[in-house]
Amino acid sequence: MRTRDLRKLREDKKLTQEQASKILKITKEYLSMIERAERNPSDTLKEGMAELYNVSIAEIFLSIKQTKCLNKDKLQTKIKEEKRCII
Repeated sequence: MRTRDLRKLREDKKLTQEQASKILKITKEYLSMIERAERNPSDTLKEGMAELYNVSIAEIFLSIKQTKCLNKDKLQTKIKEEKRCII
């Protein structure tokens, strides 16, 4: 399945941020930060989002490409460094 972003998943369900955040029991501001990839949702919240948006948790997780704390390049660099330590 093709990765979709969280905003698109919410909009496909015809939900506003306010409606989705109430269902997920989080603030609208926190949902906005998650959708902008500024925060990572907890595993519990991912489960709730998967149920709400009717997608797998993996699809939600993969739709968040980067955050302020961890981006794809940093992750790849860290993996390479760890592999060198193991060898």
